[in-house]
Amino acid sequence: MSKKSFLLICALALSSFAAACTTSTSGDPESLTTQAPATTTTINPDAVKNAQQLEEYIAQAAAFSQVDSAYLIPSDLNPKAGGAPGYTRYVFRETSSGVVPTLIEGPIGTQTRCDEPSLPCSYLDLVELHDSGETIPQELNMSEGELADLVTQLNTLSAFALRHTDVNTACSSGFVSDQIQTPNMGSHFYNPQFVSDGVFDPAKPEILIYAPADGSLHQGALGRCRNGVWEGPPLRLTGTAFILPPSAFGVSHPEAFASDLDNWHAHFNICRGKNTGADSFVTKQECINSGGNWNDAIGWMLHAWVVPEHDSQLGVFSMWNPSIAPLGNKESIAEDRLIKGSDFPTGAQQSLITNFAFDPIIEVEVGQSVFFNNSDSVPHTVSAGTPDAPDLNAFDSGLLSPGDNYQLDTSEAGSFTFFCFLHPDMTATVVVG
Repeated sequence: MSKKSFLLICALALSSFAAACTTSTSGDPESLTTQAPATTTTINPDAVKNAQQLEEYIAQAAAFSQVDSAYLIPSDLNPKAGGAPGYTRYVFRETSSGVVPTLIEGPIGTQTRCDEPSLPCSYLDLVELHDSGETIPQELNMSEGELADLVTQLNTLSAFALRHTDVNTACSSGFVSDQIQTPNMGSHFYNPQFVSDGVFDPAKPEILIYAPADGSLHQGALGRCRNGVWEGPPLRLTGTAFILPPSAFGVSHPEAFASDLDNWHAHFNICRGKNTGADSFVTKQECINSGGNWNDAIGWMLHAWVVPEHDSQLGVFSMWNPSIAPLGNKESIAEDRLIKGSDFPTGAQQSLITNFAFDPIIEVEVGQSVFFNNSDSVPHTVSAGTPDAPDLNAFDSGLLSPGDNYQLDTSEAGSFTFFCFLHPDMTATVVVG
């Protein structure tokens, strides 16, 4: 729990206990100056309930078994399918043997997720910001020195990538295609020698990313390098990526690029289908039966979109690039990445809790359920009212651990504010009808 969150919890606890009791004085004016006033205390039952509930939530949150390592997950979670790759800390998917974790981002806690197109988060935007000398937007959470170091690293990386614009150059340099084209990403070409050394070096990325030159989504296995020559459809360079094995780098979130924009991620329980040209999330035996390559875990990974023709307005380190097929924007890509289980009600709206924030405004029709899915690194609550005036009698989710869902009753029209009891700076509104 961060220091900011702890202080907010303490402040809320004090205000809740203070609100539980009100004091009044009695006596004539003269008696007030000559003797202690008589007092009567009125107990506010709702305020007492709120204060007691807060104490219980704090105790439960303190017992949450979040591991010290950002790479692992607590062993006592019983999650539902949910999350969105590239947008949430956790992603859980449903398989025939149950719900399993398939992606984890680091680090634990608040991240600088710079995917807003209006902010200078892309490679070319960051270069322009540095060259202009203009004030760095507060949302980027970086100093001038960090920006200068980051631009230098990205320029070095871009220069390496552009020397491999021709896919045959990559093949002859030892890069090997995974034969899989991922939407809004492309196909990863790995250099086994670079991967094995376990070293982060902007001048030597482990992965180059290519996509079909005609802008299509290729069906089936993409192709392969053979004797240093590409055998497959014409490709164009779209970006780069890094992979750092925990065995060489450790299980903590990598300290690599300057600033906190580089949000690394790790894949779990993934079936890589070279024969089919697509990844899948099935059981290990089902993966083997289909001819896929099973991976219990793939080390820390990070995309870096430093090819000018594919400058990503979702950010230089975004998982997704809207300039790569199928073309899209921030909203359409985020919506397409939502994960829902088979038990998710038809017509319901999913609202993810991530990066210590709710969707600020949620609009639904009367009777259209809202399911809150906690895809964050710590427990949260969905509690009616505001930090200054909680209203648990209206609705309260209780403590939601990562992967938990909460269904909000929307049978009554109106506008309802809510907040997280543990992190009172997390507030939002549901508009029903």
